[in-house]
Amino acid sequence: MSRDFVHRFDPATLRQRPEGCFAVEREVRLQDIDAVGIAFFPRVLEYFSDAFLAFLDHSGASFPEVLRERRWGAPIRHVEADYYQPLRYGDRIEIALVRSHLESTAVTIGYRVSRVADGVVTGTGLTFHVFVGLSSFERCAVPTGLARAFARLPPAG
Repeated sequence: MSRDFVHRFDPATLRQRPEGCFAVEREVRLQDIDAVGIAFFPRVLEYFSDAFLAFLDHSGASFPEVLRERRWGAPIRHVEADYYQPLRYGDRIEIALVRSHLESTAVTIGYRVSRVADGVVTGTGLTFHVFVGLSSFERCAVPTGLARAFARLPPAG
């Protein structure tokens, strides 16, 4: 497999919420809204990032601690998002990690954003993370504990 491989998930599978996914809830904040009154599009990418960091923490990899100790990093090499319905100030939303594709030094995560009140899927997307040693910024293996955690997420399908 190429070192630059980005797994693309079937769009229909990202709209589903399978058993075994990891999810967090949050409210759309006033500072997330643009002049039109809907969530400014890059905020959804921040929602992906926040959910990813919550997943790391849930999996035993406190990212602030990992960074302080300069163990490894997981910068994003590629990101995609599709928007289906607007998000408005005060909407309670769920951001779910619904798919994963694990490689030895990288992981692609598929996301689903939905409104909690009515379950409507408002967007989907993916992030492609490359694991690197922070001292050299060279690729390194996905840490064993995280590899196991990513493997427990629903597979690419």
